[in-house]
Amino acid sequence: MVPDPSTDPTSAAGATAAGRAPFAPRTLLADGAVAAFVVTSLYALLYAVPLPPFGVPGYLLVVAFDRIEALVPALVAPVGFDAGFAGFLAVLAVVAAVGASWARARGATAGRSVAAGAAVTVVGVVGVCLALGVFLRFAAGDYAPLLLVGATSVLLLFGGRYLAVGRFGRRPA
Repeated sequence: MVPDPSTDPTSAAGATAAGRAPFAPRTLLADGAVAAFVVTSLYALLYAVPLPPFGVPGYLLVVAFDRIEALVPALVAPVGFDAGFAGFLAVLAVVAAVGASWARARGATAGRSVAAGAAVTVVGVVGVCLALGVFLRFAAGDYAPLLLVGATSVLLLFGGRYLAVGRFGRRPA
């Protein structure tokens, strides 16, 4: 028995508010624009509200790019740094757009908040990676930065999940 497409949460027809397939080019472009705005806004919080925990997401993006910058010598020049950092933010936005489409393919139907949630989640994943790979390794007895980065990253992960799906826990059967 084939399920009715209007009630199937993974059907392409009901996956987006506009009725487009989750991985349609228009959906990906719109999600990419929303994700780019959210990622850039999280970076701008570093300068707008430099107090923890509000400035931590922007700080995480700078530290993550510094790790990449050490591997690519062309990014050392001032113009190379600016272009590389903009490219880094764009890559995060593309990853978030694909993640939003993936969430829509699995039943998320909350409009553009899915892309915003995916962008917040991507920054949270970057934060968790930095907390485990950098802050934990170089803590040297001072665990306050690790706890601040870890707690902010976990909050970003949960906030992104809530924005994207609108609830916590399992989907109803």
